[in-house]
Amino acid sequence: MISRRRLCTAALTAPIVASVPSFAMAADNNVNMKHASLYRDPNNTPPGLYLSVDWEFELSTMLLDSLRRGISLYFIYEFRLEKSRWYWLNKELSSAQLVQRLSYSPLSRQYRLSRGGLTQSFDSLESVVPLLLHVRDWHVADLMSFQSIDPYIAETRVRLDLSQLPKPLQVSIGGSSDWELDSDWVSVPLSADQLTS
Repeated sequence: MISRRRLCTAALTAPIVASVPSFAMAADNNVNMKHASLYRDPNNTPPGLYLSVDWEFELSTMLLDSLRRGISLYFIYEFRLEKSRWYWLNKELSSAQLVQRLSYSPLSRQYRLSRGGLTQSFDSLESVVPLLLHVRDWHVADLMSFQSIDPYIAETRVRLDLSQLPKPLQVSIGGSSDWELDSDWVSVPLSADQLTS
């Protein structure tokens, strides 16, 4: 005969096993960096360090529905360059931030992507998403003197800025995973040659 304790244990563990597929589905919504290239260009305007990065993520159904209802989505791309110090916290040498605003106009049925003072219009979402995923020739730091013997750390990230959403919506979404889009900090391959050449 099965004891009452075993029945209770089985009842408690059953929901955990049943919830595994939902965690697997949530993992599919992760943001991944596919490729990144950091290079020094003294001849560009302005001269300095430039970053090209390819991201991989999908917009959830909730994000797409909100976008089509006229709610703008703000994607923030961040970069930081630090000098590693074993005796103290790393020293930040440079940081940069790029904001891209994605919106939809029901009247014109067009998507708009704004970066800085520039705005482009697109007839379909498929046309604009590649610009969110592939950031090219982004000026992330001015030219500075680097010592090849020093260890440097370059990191980047992309995230959806929930603070830009309408206040009532911020309250209602709470901690909903449908609104989560954050890569966390990801290391960018970096060698002394890239900085000093």
